[in-house]
Amino acid sequence: MRVLVIGIVFTDIKGFPFSKYDPLGTNKGEVLITHGGVSRNVAEDMAALGAEVGFLTIFDDTPLGLDMRTHLDECGVDLNHVLTVPDGGMGMWLAVFDESGNLAGSVSKAPDVAPLEEALRLHGDALFRDVDAVVAEFDTSEETARLCCELSRKYKKPLYVIVGNMGVILRDKKRMSLCDCVIMNEIEAGRLFDARLLDLSPENALDTVSRKAQGLGIRRIIVTMGKNGCVYADFDTGEKGTVPALPCRVVDTTGAGDSFFSEAVLSLTAGMGLKQACERGARIAARVVQTGQSVCTKEDARTLDE
Repeated sequence: MRVLVIGIVFTDIKGFPFSKYDPLGTNKGEVLITHGGVSRNVAEDMAALGAEVGFLTIFDDTPLGLDMRTHLDECGVDLNHVLTVPDGGMGMWLAVFDESGNLAGSVSKAPDVAPLEEALRLHGDALFRDVDAVVAEFDTSEETARLCCELSRKYKKPLYVIVGNMGVILRDKKRMSLCDCVIMNEIEAGRLFDARLLDLSPENALDTVSRKAQGLGIRRIIVTMGKNGCVYADFDTGEKGTVPALPCRVVDTTGAGDSFFSEAVLSLTAGMGLKQACERGARIAARVVQTGQSVCTKEDARTLDE
C-alpha cells in the first residue's frame, strides 16, 4: 500500500515536571528536544506499520533538519519529494506536560509553506497519480487544502485530513465532506461542530457527532475521546458504535492520536470497516502512550495481528 503524506515538520521541545505541575511557579523536571509535527509523526507511523510512504514536506538546512531527514530515511520514508530551504523551513512546538503526562500548555511557530504550495502546483499530478491514498494537513494553508482536494478528486484517490490548528478547516467546514473519513479528537470535533463533547458519554457524543457530521455532508467519521475510547459512524452503510480505550499506564500522550490516525487510515484503505479500524487504532495508541516517544515502532505494529 502506498500513501502520500503532505504537511509540515516541527522540532518539539517538551518539558516534564518531577512533581505536581504548578502553572504559576517554577517546575523542576526534564526537557527533551525531539522530532515532531503531526504530518511527520504520521509518515513515520505509517512506515512502521508497513506502508510505502512518500512524504511531501519542507526541511531546513540546519543540523536539526539534517538529523530529522536522516532519521526518516532510516525509517523507510520516501523523501524524494522533500524540499530543503535555509534556516526557518521547519516549525517549532514548545509543550509542557503535567505530572500525569497530559498536555498542560503549548506554543507553536509554523514555517513558511509557500514552497509546499508551489511543489503541489508543479508536481501534484505525478504525486497523486500512483498512490492508494492521500493524507494531507489542510491547516498548512488554504491553497494546500484546495490543491489537495482538487487533485484527489481528479485522480479519485481517498483523502484523509490531518488536523493541525484548525484555522483553515474552520474557514471552510464543508470541505471536510470531500474526505473519505474524517478522523479527529473530541476537542477538534467540538470546534468543527460548535458543540461541547468533553462532558458527554461516548454514547451521547455519538448522537451529537452523527447529527452534526451529516449536516456538513460528511460520509464517515471517527472521533477519539482519550480514556473514553472513540466513536464512529458510516452514514452510507449505517454502521455506528463505540470502541473503548485499552487500559494502560500513561507516560506521555504526545503522538498517540497520530498513531491511532495512521493505523485507522491504513485499515480503511485496506478495505476494513470503521469498527475494526478503530480497534486497531486503539491498540497502537495504547502502545504509544506507555513510552516517551511520539510514534509507534515496527514492534508495536507486529502486535496488531498477534
